[in-house]
Amino acid sequence: MTSAQPSSEAPVTRVVGFDVARCLAILSMVFVNFEVVLGGGRRGPEWLRHLAKMFEGNASALFVTLAGCGVVMLGRRAVVFRRALLLLVVGYLWQLLWPGDILHYYAFYLSAGALCLGLGVRWLWLCAAGAVGGFVALFHWFDYGEGWRWTSLSYADFWTVSGQLRNLAFNGWHPLLPWLGFLFAGMALAKWRMHERRRRRAVMLVAAAAYSASWWLSSTLTAWPDERSWMEQLQRWYEAPEAFWAMDSLPPGPLYMLSAGACSAFIIALCLELTSHDQIARALRPLTRTGQLALTFYLLHVLALYFVVMPFAGDLEISKLAYAGWTAAAFGLFAIAFANLWPARRGPLESLMRRVCG
Repeated sequence: MTSAQPSSEAPVTRVVGFDVARCLAILSMVFVNFEVVLGGGRRGPEWLRHLAKMFEGNASALFVTLAGCGVVMLGRRAVVFRRALLLLVVGYLWQLLWPGDILHYYAFYLSAGALCLGLGVRWLWLCAAGAVGGFVALFHWFDYGEGWRWTSLSYADFWTVSGQLRNLAFNGWHPLLPWLGFLFAGMALAKWRMHERRRRRAVMLVAAAAYSASWWLSSTLTAWPDERSWMEQLQRWYEAPEAFWAMDSLPPGPLYMLSAGACSAFIIALCLELTSHDQIARALRPLTRTGQLALTFYLLHVLALYFVVMPFAGDLEISKLAYAGWTAAAFGLFAIAFANLWPARRGPLESLMRRVCG
């Protein structure tokens, strides 16, 4: 693992721990997306329901936090902007097939990161807190549920100007407010040189404490009574204390942001710690290679879900949740095998991005 200090002037060599964390993020995201699309959460093994609940929101948060680290490690604004533009085009095209796409949001995350590349650690933490605070303000000023059809988890006016702005900035799957908080946190951690041993261990301790605090606060605040009329509770369920103060990503309240951010920081720091030991790093090399092909597998898992997994989901003798778990595990094994058999250093889509954007 490199011990070089990231800077905005000179890029550094690749950090193995980040690739391992990226692998965990993509494999977790595959399971979450398979479970959501198949509707498996309604019936299935209890342990698998708890696992799905634990991954929901955290996998994507880990991805965005890693993106913040990557912006700092790359340290080249022009390249980041070009990659953001490519992801913007691909993401909106991909949206036609996959309504839960994160790539077009990712383009705006990267652009914001490039603009803030010169900020220091304290300012980046302030930006992260501002993103969360901005969402809380918008949540109280506007209707978070506008545009949503909750029964089908679809967004009615996504392709209109007003709907797109609202979805992008405030109430989409991964809106800029508050999700930019994850990106700025990742940038702050990378600029703080969290890859150094003493600092990554400090990150793990602080992250564990923050997650515990968010869990305690959530369990306390979600118990507050909802004194609105039953009709308002039904129509605007997301404004109930048990929704706003929960650790779920819809709506992405402050305790979700704290818990998912802490979880992301802990996983990244743990991966850095593990891969700092040569024997463990060698053992984890299959995961390292898989993390390096994350963009390829992100797009590929959607195709696999729609054209391979779903056609066989009609008549099942097992629960759909179990089916989602088995197929996600199969895709994960395929991804690890493919990544380690692929002859080039970069994946097919990663190579294309590098060729186009630098």
